[in-house]
Amino acid sequence: MFNADRKNSKSYPVEEAIRSGVSKHLYDAFRRKDEGLGNLDHWTQRRVYDENMAKVELVLEADDSAEHCYQDLIREIDIEAENGIYLVGTELQNDALMRLADDPAVSGELHLEVPSVARSLFADELEHSKDDADLVWVTIRARYDRAHLDASVSALVMCFLLDSADATDDMTNAMRALLYSYHEDTVRHVCNLPSLLDERESRDLIIMVVELEKRSGSYIERIRAICKRAGNF
Repeated sequence: MFNADRKNSKSYPVEEAIRSGVSKHLYDAFRRKDEGLGNLDHWTQRRVYDENMAKVELVLEADDSAEHCYQDLIREIDIEAENGIYLVGTELQNDALMRLADDPAVSGELHLEVPSVARSLFADELEHSKDDADLVWVTIRARYDRAHLDASVSALVMCFLLDSADATDDMTNAMRALLYSYHEDTVRHVCNLPSLLDERESRDLIIMVVELEKRSGSYIERIRAICKRAGNF
């Protein structure tokens, strides 16, 4: 395992490769002006950069770096899925969202329900929106873009820790399928929309997600630790 050689000088080139790879990945994301992150102001980009680099340092310092990184992935893909369910099936979807469109528990049609679900789930944004719920969509996209970037950083780190891009892809794809299905099912129940799952499937899904949540630990404490470390940069 990666941590077994933490005190061995041979581990440091791997750590430096992780830092360098993540830094390049973030700068490349900010340079893509056709995507939301590329249009952020310099101060916000710097904050996103610092927080992700802080997250990397915390992962590298952990007793079990791979487990710590896995916990980050759970949190980040959970937030991504909570917003990404409304982007599946739209012209805004990327490759990851297109793969989810084939999942039987992800309809790819929730974007059509945004005007109705917004009354319950995005009430403040809807109140300040125009007739086309523009601020609701801006909020969904901004939250998705940030979470997706955070998850892509954690996935890149995991590739190094596992020394396998295929294993990391399998891990993230399975996690996305589970969490996107869960969030769509939750929205459908909360907003009285027809469910895509029967009662047993919905119950099994909840059980699996609860186990992931237990494994991920406290979201608030993890964010607090990342922001504290980022403030030292």
